[in-house]
This record gives sequence, C-alpha cells and structure tokens, in this order.
Amino acid sequence: MSYLTKCKKALTIIMAAFILAGSITAPTSAATLLSVSGTRKKVYTGRKSNVYFEGKNLSTAVRYGIYYNDNFMVPYSYMLVKKGPRIKSSYNSKRKIIKLAYGGKTVKMKLNSKVIYVNGIRKSNLNTPPIKVKMEGSNLIVVPIKRICAELGLGYSYGSSTRKIYISKKAVQAAPAAPAQTETPAVDTQNLSSALNSIVQATSFKNLTTAAFIGVLGPLAQNDYHKSGVLASVTLAQAINESGWGKTDLAQRGNNIFGMKINLSGNTWSGSVWDGKSNVSIITTEEYGGKKVKIRASFRKYNSVAESIADHSAYLCNAMNGSRRRYSGLTATKSYAEQLRIIQKGGYCTWSSYISELTGLIKKYDLTKYDS
Repeated sequence: MSYLTKCKKALTIIMAAFILAGSITAPTSAATLLSVSGTRKKVYTGRKSNVYFEGKNLSTAVRYGIYYNDNFMVPYSYMLVKKGPRIKSSYNSKRKIIKLAYGGKTVKMKLNSKVIYVNGIRKSNLNTPPIKVKMEGSNLIVVPIKRICAELGLGYSYGSSTRKIYISKKAVQAAPAAPAQTETPAVDTQNLSSALNSIVQATSFKNLTTAAFIGVLGPLAQNDYHKSGVLASVTLAQAINESGWGKTDLAQRGNNIFGMKINLSGNTWSGSVWDGKSNVSIITTEEYGGKKVKIRASFRKYNSVAESIADHSAYLCNAMNGSRRRYSGLTATKSYAEQLRIIQKGGYCTWSSYISELTGLIKKYDLTKYDS
C-alpha cells in the first residue's frame, strides 16, 4: 500500500469519527483568567497550552495559551507581536480597536465584539471575541489564535496529545503521515481541516450518500467562508448542483465541482489557484435564449476538491467586468439569497431556474448551519 493510500485511509477513519462524534467535550480546567468589563468581573477556566512558532516555545510561566469556549486564546501582543511572526499591530484604547497586519492582510477587531474585518471587508463573526484579562497578575488582551492565523495566512495546528499549539509563517498545505493502527485514532479537530484540504478527491464522492457528501464538504466550505466571505451554504449548494453530488464526469476526472471553465473573465482576476493549463474536455448542457443546447467545452482540472473550492471563491470575489467587479457586493452581505442573486446577475450560470434550484437545496439540507 502506497504512502498516499495509507494517508487517505487513515484520514477517512478520522473524518468518519469526526462526523459521528458531533461535538468535542471541553478540556478540564488547568488555568484561570479574570476578565473585567466595566464593573463586571468574569473568571474563565480552561486548559493551559504552550505556543510554538517555527519550533520555538514562546510560552513562559506567565504567558501561555488557554482553551475555553471552544477556542484557544493567546496574548497577541506577546505571542504575535514581540515574539513569533512579529506582526505589526496597533490598539486604540479609547475605541478598543485592535489592528493586526501581516503578509498584506489587515485584521481589525474590537474588544468584547465578535465582529471582524479583513482588509476592510466584514467576515463571519468570531466564535469568541478578543477580551482583556488578568493573566498571572498582568493585564493582557487575548485573541482566538486559530482564526487570527487563518485570516493572516499563518499556519496553525494543535497537538491534542501534547497539548501544544504550533504556529508557522505559512499555512500548512499537506497532511502529516498517520501512524499505523487498527483502532480509530483520536480526533485532532484543530489539524483536520488542513489534512482534508490536501487529500480529499472527488473520486471519494462516487459512492457517498447525500448526508455523507455534505458531512465531508461542509467543513471545507466553512473553512473557505472564513477566508473568502463566500457563504458556505452558497458554496455547498453550487457544488451539489454543478457536480451532481460530486458524481459528474467533470468532478470525477478533474476535481472540478463548480463547472469552472478554462476561460473566465479573461483569466485576469487575482487569487486563482488553477495552474493555468490542466483541463478536462466535457460535453455540457447550457441554456441560451430559453433553449437548452449541448456543447463541448474545456474545464479546469484541480489537484484536490479544496483547490476547486478556493478557485471558485477567488473568482466570485475578484472577477472583473470592465472596470468593476463582476460580482460586486457579494461578500458584503450575509444573506444567501442576496449572494445568489448577485451570482446570477453577474452571469455565472445561463440556467433560468438556477437561483430557485440552489435555494431549494439550501433549505432542504439546512446548509446554513455551516455559515458560522
């Protein structure tokens, strides 16, 4: 059995365990944080974890990561600014606004608020907002490290057995080798997304039920939503509709689950992950002037399903129509109905019933649960 096959098999087991598990129990208390907002005081308890950057331990007896409310929170000024990747930051104490900048991206947040902006665009809300706390006697601001890394393009992973947080300069692109074992391995949910991103192939969808398909693709669409602003429900509905639940010839041969052709808006839009040459020739049905006709066209071929999702979102966010964006305003709204309207208005699909079909899928399969 090849190394890649072993990885796929192990990740399939992990993925199944994750889907069946449904939720993960919060860790037991090992550290406390005191938060003071106005006259209110609140004590948070959670697991203490060491934070590593490029293999170097940044934690001390008085500065560390702590897990609570299903997030790892770290003192950003110490871990990310003074140590670690040494990102640029500013804090407006009057307005309580935090700005973090790294790799051409700027994140703006406010104390005790779940609203987050990336490069001026409002993204999906934070699960846990930045808060001011007293850590080992010092007043510090802690932020959700996993989400911050995702938005700034930093790598993030968590070792569940070692209880260590790992940060790197670039996001992890490949899954680590899985140890050989017969029992179902422990689920490391923090690193699962990165592993699935690099390994999931459309060929694995061939015999999946609709529920299993959504269970696999849902977390990938949700992860992309946090980065791009394209709602996961919209991504999922389009993928289901365009790829026939991942079973079309185009999906199976090219990992292309959105019907992305090789020529789109002059291929001048930014953020594309397609290599510019790999393609699949397919006979497809399109609608022109109310008539449905079959044509042969060349479509993009990707290395993985995650690449297809990323390329699709980059196109929706950055494709141009003359001097303006083809899908202008798409990520400024959190309404799937409005995003679908903008997508059809921009000419994504020639099918007259496209919006009603996608809306039906979102409602029937409750796809909005991934818009968080």
